[in-house]
Amino acid sequence: MSAAKKHLKIIFTTDVHGNYFPYDFRHGHWGKGSLQRVHAFVAKEVQENPGNMLLIDGGDMLQGEPTAYYFNNHCENSRHQVADICNYIGYDVAVIGNHDIEMGKSIFDKYVEECNFPILGANAVNIETGEPYFQPYEVFYRQGLKIAVIGFITPAIPHWIPKAVWKGIRFEDIRESAEKWMKHVREEENPDFVIGLLHSGMDEGIVTPEYKENATRETAENVEGFDLILYGHDHASNMEEVTTRGGHNVPCINPGCYAYSVAVVDVDFRINEQGKVSSHETQCALNYIGTLHNQHANSYRRHFSYPFHEVKRFASQKIGTFLNRVDVSEAYFGSSAYIDLIQSLQLKVSGADLSFTAPLFFNASIEAGDIRVSNLFDLYRFEDHLYTLLLTGEEIKNYLEMSYASWIQQMHSPNDPMLLISPMKSNPERMGFKNFIFNFDSAAGIRYEVDVTKPEGEKVRILGMDNGKPFLMNETYTVAMTAYRANGGGELLTKGAGLSKEEMDSRILSVSKYDIRHYLMEYVKELGTINPQPKKHWRFIPEDWVAQATERERKILFGNASVTPDTTEERP
Repeated sequence: MSAAKKHLKIIFTTDVHGNYFPYDFRHGHWGKGSLQRVHAFVAKEVQENPGNMLLIDGGDMLQGEPTAYYFNNHCENSRHQVADICNYIGYDVAVIGNHDIEMGKSIFDKYVEECNFPILGANAVNIETGEPYFQPYEVFYRQGLKIAVIGFITPAIPHWIPKAVWKGIRFEDIRESAEKWMKHVREEENPDFVIGLLHSGMDEGIVTPEYKENATRETAENVEGFDLILYGHDHASNMEEVTTRGGHNVPCINPGCYAYSVAVVDVDFRINEQGKVSSHETQCALNYIGTLHNQHANSYRRHFSYPFHEVKRFASQKIGTFLNRVDVSEAYFGSSAYIDLIQSLQLKVSGADLSFTAPLFFNASIEAGDIRVSNLFDLYRFEDHLYTLLLTGEEIKNYLEMSYASWIQQMHSPNDPMLLISPMKSNPERMGFKNFIFNFDSAAGIRYEVDVTKPEGEKVRILGMDNGKPFLMNETYTVAMTAYRANGGGELLTKGAGLSKEEMDSRILSVSKYDIRHYLMEYVKELGTINPQPKKHWRFIPEDWVAQATERERKILFGNASVTPDTTEERP
């Protein structure tokens, strides 16, 4: 008598980042991917696989596009639209992401409460109770099979996000938390199949004595008991098997970001004569859904027609005029209109002596002409608040030295490369930067030079303050920067300036009431007509070497094609 078989189909999305409709609200044209495409795919699969499916999301659902910004900030008195969308699609379970947390408790608590499915986070612990702030795991029954899903979030949050946002929550190491909860689930629930749901990348990322950002590989290798791991956060689509220390192979899969693709996992179980699972086989695939359209997509579009048009109306509002084009790509080669506009805003809002900021897109641009709300999402990608900190002159210089060391290399001749570039992970046929562009901070409020012929730690020469006063290494200055940076993101304050987390916190003077994009919107409205120009307060030297390198490397990075937005370099 042959053993009976049962089948489980799992569909997984992650890092949707506000891509709820197949429409690019920033640039006013139809786009690819989105939760509408997910619904088109999932609804068809449900018809073909009744009663044996799980639809799962890996976090970072609430941030990223004008849609998310509008639903988070302009719909306070109604149900959270994203919860309604996810309920409509039919998600079974999700994990909370760091950018979901970043939106604030009033938003993520509301989202969690209004979702008809659990949002997990076993390693996010309520300090008062000692219990998980979010549900740690969920158990599902499919065709008599008992499936457990345990969720974890990157513990880097306290080092990236303002304390007021996550106050009262402690974020435990993923591997340690997974060992504890795996033991509990295996002993108390006795499941047939255990899924790890991690909002944490495979590996690499930031590792400090306090936290490890990306712990999927470490968890898979060291925590026995997972039959499958679904993960996100690093935006890198991937399928691989990780071998545990006990010799078991654990499939790990990430479909990438923005709902361009979904992961599909088919698990076939063999059932013995006692009705127990004797073995299982797992098949994983990544399915591109970027252009999928069917009757289910039409149903979704009709159902959410009103919020779609509300977002479109919001994003298309004219708020000012630019007299010339602003191009992110200029920021890699010196003082640029793009960066200096944001620096001017940060100095105005904070009243600080200096400002730090970095590019948030690889190659976005805004053409001269009418400026609409949607354009500000190309100028500023995240919902960061603005911090003002106290730093000494020496700390400022060391901070900048680390930033430029991740950005440029040492040239020994005019024919040497200047920028640290390499093939893009997401598209190896295209050249990008070796390191994350959102850590390429430059400064405003001072005049300085960056010598490309000097070694790391000796590149930056600060000439003086913008107001003509001398810049002194032992003087203390007020410095404006993003919440991400002020809380340790990118390690420019820690490894660069040499501050501990406790010291960083003690240096904070103020935090803005609203996010930087809000102030940018008000700034453009107030000025009305703007002629963005580079301040030319800093430059790479020697100029002749830099001019030759700039001409070569601009072509390598951007070619002769028109510059279009590319979000593959987005901060995880």
